[in-house]
Amino acid sequence: MISPLRENLLDIHKTETKTTTLLPNKFRNLQLRGKIEPKLVPKILKFTLLFLLLNINPISAEIIWGPTLEKSGGEYIFETGNKYPNLSGIRGGSRISFPRSFTLFGIQGIVTKDRFEISGALKTTGWYQKSGQARDEDFFLGSISTENTTNIATREWSYRDSATVYAGSRNFADGKGKSTVSENRAEFFGRYYFQSANPNYWADGSGFFLSAGARYSYFKYYFYDVNQFIESSPVFYGPIGLGLSFSNDLWEFFGGGGYRHSEGDFYLDISFMPSFGRIKTRDFHVQRSINFFSENYGLGWTSKAEVGYKISSIWLSYLRVNHRRFFSEGRFTSQGGLTTEDIASNLVSGFKSHINIKDYSIEIGVLNKLDWDQKLINNEKVE
Repeated sequence: MISPLRENLLDIHKTETKTTTLLPNKFRNLQLRGKIEPKLVPKILKFTLLFLLLNINPISAEIIWGPTLEKSGGEYIFETGNKYPNLSGIRGGSRISFPRSFTLFGIQGIVTKDRFEISGALKTTGWYQKSGQARDEDFFLGSISTENTTNIATREWSYRDSATVYAGSRNFADGKGKSTVSENRAEFFGRYYFQSANPNYWADGSGFFLSAGARYSYFKYYFYDVNQFIESSPVFYGPIGLGLSFSNDLWEFFGGGGYRHSEGDFYLDISFMPSFGRIKTRDFHVQRSINFFSENYGLGWTSKAEVGYKISSIWLSYLRVNHRRFFSEGRFTSQGGLTTEDIASNLVSGFKSHINIKDYSIEIGVLNKLDWDQKLINNEKVE
């Protein structure tokens, strides 16, 4: 990512070429030496206690639980820039793109009583997984370039389904490489059912429901084995090793509704929920020894379509397709650096940033309804 002030590309080239290629198995050594450890701290442990509380009172409510496996895809894009010349006379920007390709493992629990349902899930990648090709671009903007900063316009009732903000640019620096990602996630939702719809998956009925909830995600990317192009004199193109680490702390709050139809051995469950979120990030560029901290707020939505099969009176399996959009805008500041321009950028109050996420996932899982009545009967027989 280019400094918001004009930087000396030749100095960066000299610094970058001194770094040897670092493989993913050396990331842990870098963390132990304190070079790329994030300041963002995951909050998953706080949610674990709340998740366990959902299973305290089995007599007064029905408990459903089960494992889940989720395969994700999509894109994550961080952008900054200015279409019109700044005080340095430059109009341009930067873009960092990561794929959202990874597998999540987890466990979920559901508590139902009457028409109410409370569900929670804990999910994790478990380790750093290869997520595909990532890219770090620095570009110039011209008179024909466009800057589309609004994806969801509540006043005009318009929607633009794109993760990119700037178009019609020309790259003067471009780095492509591999990426790995680790993610931990906790989510909790509540529902209230209407008509003949029932939170009990095994009961027949159809109807609408209202839903609200929250999701917390902490995920971190590594960008490595980078091949870098710089439009300098002479032009530079070659490997620079480890490019950057990118830590994210994301909160999302949802509110919406859906429809459930259950009949015989099958059920269908669909939902749509608009969202509001806040994301904090730390972008550490290894070659330049500089951090960029951002805090963004924005709107989005999530949707779900689920089909399930009731294997028995207490077991079922399901296939679920999830879609999510999150479009945010905020500001970032810099800290550290090796060059004069990078260090001088530390004194600036902040620069605008855009963080947009477009992803989907295909999820499979099984659910088990705990039969407390049968357990009580068995215990009485033993006694």
